[in-house]
Amino acid sequence: MEKETVTSAVALRDETLLIRRILDGQTALFRQLAGRYAGQVLRMVARLIPSPEEAEEVTQDVLFEAYQSLARYDAQKASFQTWLLSIAYHTALKHYRQRRKHIATIDVEQQWLDAIPDAEADALLDDTTAHRVALMEKAIDQLKPDDQMLLNLYYFDNRPVRDIAVITSHDEPYLYSRLQWIRKKLAIIIKTLESNEER
Repeated sequence: MEKETVTSAVALRDETLLIRRILDGQTALFRQLAGRYAGQVLRMVARLIPSPEEAEEVTQDVLFEAYQSLARYDAQKASFQTWLLSIAYHTALKHYRQRRKHIATIDVEQQWLDAIPDAEADALLDDTTAHRVALMEKAIDQLKPDDQMLLNLYYFDNRPVRDIAVITSHDEPYLYSRLQWIRKKLAIIIKTLESNEER
């Protein structure tokens, strides 16, 4: 554990020095800095933008914006990686909203959300049978893009909520509440999809 902390500190110091050198005029070093996280940025963008060409284009937009905004980066508020993913998150959502196509969704009423117990929602979502996983994928596709991204950041990328707060520009209490709401909504959508299959 101690070794990991030392390694993290060294990496952070290296990154801070690299950023300082870029801001001091060694702009070619930005390619080295951005290269460390370009794959993560592309994966985040591709979750909302399935076209490989478009996702690559948006990723380049993200890196360009990060380069232009580098002087505003504050290492006291977030790591460079988190700051960069915040730019990716907002850029991908903006691009998605400009080009989105209508997707048929299942409306979930608030009273349904209030009526489903947490334990029931958890049981539905923890079921990893092939059929349930397929329904989960369909259910996720019916969420708003912001909620899809939040779900991916927390459950699939295992990012801490404090980092997600920086990435999404939401405070932590809101995110905890929203994540619980999303879990319940997914459970209801899954139940609805199963019910539709039985007809």
